[in-house]
Amino acid sequence: MYSILIVSDDTSVTNLFKKSLNGDYVIHYAKTPDDALEILFNKDVDITFIDSLLHNEGATRLLEKFRQVNIDPTIVLIIPESQPAMSGDALRIGTYELLEKPLTNDAIEHASKRALEKQSLKKELGFMQSHIKNLQPAKQGLGMSEPAMNRQPNAGEINLKYKEVFQKFSKVLARVQDLGKLADLTVEAMSEIFGVGKVVFTLVYKKEGVSRPYRYLGLDESVAKKICFNNNHGIMLWLTKNHQILTKDVIEKKVACNTLSIREAIDIQREINLLQAHLCIPVLAYGSLSSVITLGNKITGKVFFDEDIELLSMLAGYIGMAVENAFLYREANHRKILNENLLENIPCGVIAINSNGRINAFNKNAAKMLDMSSHDILGKDVKHIGSLFTDIILRTLKDKKTYEMREVVHPTTHLTYSVSTSFFDTSGEIGAVMIFSDISEIRKLQSSLSTVAEFEKKLKQLESRTSPSGIGTELGKMLVAQPG
Repeated sequence: MYSILIVSDDTSVTNLFKKSLNGDYVIHYAKTPDDALEILFNKDVDITFIDSLLHNEGATRLLEKFRQVNIDPTIVLIIPESQPAMSGDALRIGTYELLEKPLTNDAIEHASKRALEKQSLKKELGFMQSHIKNLQPAKQGLGMSEPAMNRQPNAGEINLKYKEVFQKFSKVLARVQDLGKLADLTVEAMSEIFGVGKVVFTLVYKKEGVSRPYRYLGLDESVAKKICFNNNHGIMLWLTKNHQILTKDVIEKKVACNTLSIREAIDIQREINLLQAHLCIPVLAYGSLSSVITLGNKITGKVFFDEDIELLSMLAGYIGMAVENAFLYREANHRKILNENLLENIPCGVIAINSNGRINAFNKNAAKMLDMSSHDILGKDVKHIGSLFTDIILRTLKDKKTYEMREVVHPTTHLTYSVSTSFFDTSGEIGAVMIFSDISEIRKLQSSLSTVAEFEKKLKQLESRTSPSGIGTELGKMLVAQPG
């Protein structure tokens, strides 16, 4: 179970955290910076929530103390909505996320999940970074050739460490389905692993025929927003054709071999300069270029070694698979949203069950007509909707047939429903769906119209009679006989 520290002297804040997170986390409370430090030194804390309104600028003093004692907890700073200027200050001093007052249960839960995700990624990136450092070759002696300096003496050890890094990184990527989060993680990972100050994740927009920076680090935002590359020109065209890491040396070799014109080389170099890049790494999804990761120079001033290039090529493969998954997830999520909107706006009740008879769809009109909450019904056995509809939809599932529209009368409410059911078997997923409408008012109206028509018919028959008293008597009988 994860552990959370709440640093606040406001009882309303601590009470809300108790209500929101109690039972799901181990929660520690501290009212002063000293109490918080004591807990952090003696307990294993995953997330630290700090109230910026601690007495005597306690939040600022606590964050400063973290730097002094070299503590790097995952921090969420609770700030007043009325003080937006504090947001920038908080981010500069290392706060991971901001949580604005007034607090809500949903906001607290969301911030906790995001912070835990960040903490997990930080740990795994730290693992990778420590292993990458062991891969960097040390220059031994003078007069060595560059290729000799760029090789590790123990190839078996390198391959083993590569394998550990790849396995760890692939596990991280496998958990990231959102494209934005994947790009953020990739940018941060590349910066951490290779010690570079500039990383740009450029996304290829195939329908538009252009590519733009999607996530970036160390690149001025105003510059990044102006960058837009033609996919049939420069870097993008070259990477699309060659599927290999692009560097200045590669460009020079291609020009020397007459496989790249000077004009093309100038265009490519111009775009590389715009990205302030030293390396351009192609990322492939579905066999074609989906994005490009560019790295600037190393902060240390060292060159990229042969092992770096090999590692980048392999990491690009993992990132490509993750991008494919992210695209699929985005498409599936888009379809899900469309289906949910359609389901909620259709003027009928819709109930769907799986092969086990569990309800996996129950729209708002179904909830309204049956006077049930979808939150109480979803995931439950279909018998919870009542025997009338249960029998109909289960028979559809059992017989594997589609039943056309028919009318049924509810035994308790005596309401009349029009019901249609269908059996489905999609990609091995078996179930049944029922669509129904309350037509009670329609049937009442039809009954009233029939009564009026019958009344008019009898009235015409009475008109043929000559005795006014006889007409009055018969008319009185007809009116008395009418229901209601």
